[in-house]
Amino acid sequence: MTTGKTTGTRRRRGWWPFGDRSDAQPDESQERGVTARKGRATPGRRNQPVVQESGNRLTRPFTVLAIYFEGVRDEVKKVSWPTRLEARRLSVIVLVSTLLAAIVLGLITLGYSELFAIGLGQPLVFLGFFVVVVGLGTFLYIRSNRKNSASW
Repeated sequence: MTTGKTTGTRRRRGWWPFGDRSDAQPDESQERGVTARKGRATPGRRNQPVVQESGNRLTRPFTVLAIYFEGVRDEVKKVSWPTRLEARRLSVIVLVSTLLAAIVLGLITLGYSELFAIGLGQPLVFLGFFVVVVGLGTFLYIRSNRKNSASW
């Protein structure tokens, strides 16, 4: 990949990939501004010594806790809280979906426990169920791997 095309050129502000836009004006300054060097090494933030927090050993933990809770209070003020009606509606949705999931899972458990109880008396029931599950799994696997079929 060559950089011959991009050397010395900059994209215009408001660049539009689909042709020229009338409101996009090119930058007046084509050169980048560079700050002059200081001629000496400047101290970085990583190299500065750690400053001890003020306060004695007994009050420092309480000061840290106060700062923490002040930050928590500020963040709680930023939250967009739901109205009473929205909270009630969302609570009903959660309770109904939880109840429906519990009923469905209970019915599945009941079905498998009955199948197991019947299968203990007649082993052919287990064999038949196994054949049906393997056949259905094979059918779904073949169907999902076809190139011209859409995946679910």
